Amino acid sequence: MIRVKLRAWTASFRYPTFQSGHQPTLPVPPPSTVQGILSAAKGEPVYLTELPYVGYVFRSEGKGFDLEKIYALGKVETDIMRREFLYNAELYLYLPDEWAEHFRRPRYQLLLGRSSDVATVEEIKEVSLEEREALVGGTVLPVSLGVPGVVHTLVVEYDYSVTPRKARLVRPFVVLPFPRGKAPRLKLPYDEELGVGVYLHRWRE
Repeated sequence: MIRVKLRAWTASFRYPTFQSGHQPTLPVPPPSTVQGILSAAKGEPVYLTELPYVGYVFRSEGKGFDLEKIYALGKVETDIMRREFLYNAELYLYLPDEWAEHFRRPRYQLLLGRSSDVATVEEIKEVSLEEREALVGGTVLPVSLGVPGVVHTLVVEYDYSVTPRKARLVRPFVVLPFPRGKAPRLKLPYDEELGVGVYLHRWRE
């Protein structure tokens, strides 16, 4: 297993069904963002359901707000939207070894949300995680685990063989910010450097 560390000055993960003049951000990326990052790194569509596993942990140092001008198709007028973003973001991806070569030389820009949220690869390292009871957060968990938290229905992956893209797999998840104090505990592979357990999603059909 390898761990890929990505860093970006800003990140923004919009609520999938939120329609308003104010657009908050999820505290962690949805699985579809991870799909986009892997696809950009490899240079072709990647489907999480075809991977043996993928895990991720996200953390940031704070929040801020941008004002964005929205141009609607077929309309002359524009709208101003207040968009929340996360500052100084880090995303740790836990992947099979063969992904190291794709992140050493990504084919396209790696994004943590918007086109302006450009991420860089800061580190690629082999890791061996031992299972133990640990704090969990900075990720999304299946609701079937029974962990308390805010539940969102999120896209796991999009079908890129059609235009416009369509959601190929949608699931409910508990969205957990990175733990800074009290947090749920689970028996999971433990990343000693980050001090959290890593949930490995296995969506292979």
